[in-house]
Amino acid sequence: MKSKRTILLAVAAVVLIGSFFLPNMAAGFMDARRLDNLILVEAQSISIDAAPVLSLPERIALASSPNTEVLPLATGQAMDEQTAQATAIQEVSRFFRDDTFVFAVYECAIDNASAAFVIDTQTPSANTIIWEFVIYDREGTELIVTLDDQTGMILKMIYRGTGGDAELGEDSPHMTSDEMQRTAQNLTDMMAVYYGFPVRLGDYQISAGGNIAYYRADLSGAGTVISMYGVIRATGFTMNERV
Repeated sequence: MKSKRTILLAVAAVVLIGSFFLPNMAAGFMDARRLDNLILVEAQSISIDAAPVLSLPERIALASSPNTEVLPLATGQAMDEQTAQATAIQEVSRFFRDDTFVFAVYECAIDNASAAFVIDTQTPSANTIIWEFVIYDREGTELIVTLDDQTGMILKMIYRGTGGDAELGEDSPHMTSDEMQRTAQNLTDMMAVYYGFPVRLGDYQISAGGNIAYYRADLSGAGTVISMYGVIRATGFTMNERV
């Protein structure tokens, strides 16, 4: 009876050990057979870019969207700093073709050049790389220009001429309401010529003090309408930038 129990325990031990090791042994045997039949195949690298290409109006809208995240970059993708600076001067000269506001673009200095990745937090596929420059001309007029890295186009701008404070505060001399509206229309026309899209002066309001005009310029292009907000004073304006 005792010897029979010993035999049963031995059989059980063999079965138990087999249940632990046999599957691994079998798997190892199968892996070894597969390794003998492996063939190395040279494959091409795959690059995946799911983000769609944004139209120029979409880039303009992204630059002033309140839902963006901005991540500083060491340089751009399409342009390095030197190329971006030269492009900024070229684009500023294309934009200022009216006597309403004057900027001596070929006698200027560029400061604080920086690149950044901008992404819409609500629509991550809407993203682009921008450059931002502070540019001064010989008269001390200051421009803060936001340039698109891919297209090289100006997306927004702040113009601070001499005679007003650094934050577009009280300006001297003042403009009449008619002069302000005419200036807003001229600025809108400058946008239309620069971007090559129809731009219409939308909402327009003058502050109670009469020294500032709030405006909206509606750009129509690529099947959509982009609203660009800004302010106008006697010696300065913003384009696609609320101050």
